[in-house]
Amino acid sequence: MQRLIFESAWDRTIDARDRERIKHVFEQANEKDKPLRPFVLLNQAHNHRGDLLITVLIQNGLETNWILHNQTLTYYEANTPIATETFSDKRLAIPSKCSMPWTFIFPKKTMQQEPNFKEGELRSTSLDEI
Repeated sequence: MQRLIFESAWDRTIDARDRERIKHVFEQANEKDKPLRPFVLLNQAHNHRGDLLITVLIQNGLETNWILHNQTLTYYEANTPIATETFSDKRLAIPSKCSMPWTFIFPKKTMQQEPNFKEGELRSTSLDEI
């Protein structure tokens, strides 16, 4: 059974409404008999530099901890790749059977086309799947 956790900086700073929304998405994504999806989309946006911000609920269904190390991720819309980047961040360590929200920042230069923020999905293209 999955357990929802928050990275310490998120836990201290997240707005109460956002926390409740994430809890609701977590509960829906983990309903009985639903297959576990490694990335559940929470939000997509641009920052002031034009970078693409993709916020997801990462669900570690493995029996071991998952650490973000050289993971190549691609953001898709309607099965069309929008941006690809390789990420490493030791702060992102998700214990076994836990889910945690996280925002991935795809620099503007990694975008193959401008997103429309419809039918979005984040996928791992690395061998180290969650």
